[in-house]
Amino acid sequence: MLQLLMIVITSVLIFILYGGFRAGSALFGGSVACANSLLLGIRRQQADTGRALSAGQSIRLLYRTALERFLLAGVLFALGFGLLRLDPLALITGFIAGQLALLYNVSGKKN
Repeated sequence: MLQLLMIVITSVLIFILYGGFRAGSALFGGSVACANSLLLGIRRQQADTGRALSAGQSIRLLYRTALERFLLAGVLFALGFGLLRLDPLALITGFIAGQLALLYNVSGKKN
């Protein structure tokens, strides 16, 4: 929820300052961050509910998930920059806002 809130706040601020096109670009960038978080959550759920993994299997799953997230972000950025021709700075700003919220969420859960 914090991630979505940060993305919406960032997009509203960009809308006020620069207009609708850049705000839409920021929303798209934020959606890239959300898609990455969603994929991470799905993989974590699968790992938590599946059978116990050996150390080697856990490392392979970790690398596979990182690669999938990297490729997903790359494809979505290529779509935003290339096909949709969104504003690059606004798109990156939305992505950063979403990632910062995720980072804050993860660091707040440390024991």
